[in-house]
Amino acid sequence: MPLGILELKSLQTLYGVAIGGDNGFSISELKDLKALQGKITIKGLEKVQGSMHAQEANLSEKSPSELELEWSYEFDGSRKETLEKEVLNVLKPCSDTLKELKIVSYGGIEFPSWVGDPSFVWLTHVKISGCKKCTSLPLLGKLPSLKELYIGGMDEVKVVGPELLGTGLAFPKLEKLSFYSMKGWEAWSTNNNGVLVDTTFPCLQELCIECCPNLVRVSVEALPSLRVLWMSGCSHEVLGSLVRVASSITKLEISDISGLNDQVWGGVIEYLGAVEEVNIEECNEIRYLWESEAEASKVLVNLRTLFVNNCSNLVRLGEKEEDNCGSNLPSLTTLAVWNCKSLEHCSCPNSLKSLTIGLCKKLLEKELVGGREKPLINSNLLMLEYVRISIWTNLKSITELSSFNNLRSLDIINCPNMESFPDHELPELNVLTQLRIVNCKSIDDSFPRGLWPPKLCWLEIGGLKKPISKWGPQTFPTSLVKLILRGGQSDDVSNFSQMSHLLPSSLTSLEIHEFEKVESASMGLQHLTSLQHLHIYDCPKIIDLPEMLLPSLLSLIIRGCPNLKERIIKRGSYWPLVSCIPDTNIS
Repeated sequence: MPLGILELKSLQTLYGVAIGGDNGFSISELKDLKALQGKITIKGLEKVQGSMHAQEANLSEKSPSELELEWSYEFDGSRKETLEKEVLNVLKPCSDTLKELKIVSYGGIEFPSWVGDPSFVWLTHVKISGCKKCTSLPLLGKLPSLKELYIGGMDEVKVVGPELLGTGLAFPKLEKLSFYSMKGWEAWSTNNNGVLVDTTFPCLQELCIECCPNLVRVSVEALPSLRVLWMSGCSHEVLGSLVRVASSITKLEISDISGLNDQVWGGVIEYLGAVEEVNIEECNEIRYLWESEAEASKVLVNLRTLFVNNCSNLVRLGEKEEDNCGSNLPSLTTLAVWNCKSLEHCSCPNSLKSLTIGLCKKLLEKELVGGREKPLINSNLLMLEYVRISIWTNLKSITELSSFNNLRSLDIINCPNMESFPDHELPELNVLTQLRIVNCKSIDDSFPRGLWPPKLCWLEIGGLKKPISKWGPQTFPTSLVKLILRGGQSDDVSNFSQMSHLLPSSLTSLEIHEFEKVESASMGLQHLTSLQHLHIYDCPKIIDLPEMLLPSLLSLIIRGCPNLKERIIKRGSYWPLVSCIPDTNIS
């Protein structure tokens, strides 16, 4: 602790009180800071030699709104369980003002009774973390205003039940509940002496259970307000038990659920009638998400967004996909599938507006060879608004872009063998506003030919076969306001004037990336009178900036341009101009 801090008699907020340290600060010295309120954080409580020293801090006579009490993360032979309970007991704060309470790495076996006392009428947030010796949780269910509760790292807790809830109405206002890293946790029940408590968690909206591998028995009554369920590193029994008592879930996120096979998952989706978004990651026993679209449509009537990531044995979305399927999930508008190495086919519902498929190796090999019979993206997807194609090594061409009348955003990134792109169709895409074509090094030299969508606002392009310096005039629409140009090893541009014909006067934002040979930016930009944002990345030889534009900029970002640093920092030649720009980031 800083010397002399005890002389600050009017101090109200104090973060990080460090017990001990080089100057041997004692917790008892806090008694002289009588005005403390706001947030108080006290660390190193394992160094307190006796409870009388903690009592002298007089926390009960102070009025903190936030209190964090932290012991050492090391649980070795030096920890004294009884002493730590006595210390925590006398650190009870004033109950009239406390809104947030955190207890971290406490080493007692149980909590003193004030933790969870209903007299803390304003307490809304509680976090109890890393208390590895505790065998039970404190009685928190009677806190009348508690809205968020986080419990984690309680290795010795095996059962969560009545000791947390109490009798009668429990957690009357709790909205978010999170359990994490509870390695010894085996059972969760609202059963109180044989009687199921049906007035528990009436307002709970979000439930998170993470890294609780031994939890298998869950006996919880209805959760009528639950909207978000997030589970990771748990068993399928827990997932099944919870969806059965939470019929109003609108968002389900699951990751690494043991035992979650096709049959178990089929039983889960029967309870997902209200769900709008599903995110599934690392569930490697699932091969299909549903039997058929027709069957799924009877249950998943509200499903709008589906993300599937890193499910190594997923073969296809539906076990019985038909060639003409695609119309049975009319509410599904966003589909993303990533890192599913066994995926063989992906039937896309006609209602899709956003489609992302990446790093699905088997699908790429099967779907994108020449002369394929079943195209991955078919022209029936008339509602498709967003398409992202990324890291698709076998993709050689795209055709019939003009069929997608609602396409607003198209990304084609890191497709090294793509040889042709139908830019002659771009003018027909009347609603396309965002386009990214990056690192497609095999595209025919004829691209780009200067043909662009009439309403294009945002363009990122570069890393193509034809160097940017060889591009001819481009007829960009006046709607284009943001342009991102990416260079490459083949680009021999040495100054921005060589690219001025690519920079329409309508631009308000310009980004330049990885032009290793560019030395000058002083010329070639003077016609950009509307420019507000200039960002230059990884141009190691660049030595100057367009001085005439700097006064009108709202943001300037320079990164990886070491020769500019001395001219931009204080006392540099650009400093008088740069210092007036509201947002600058030079690194």
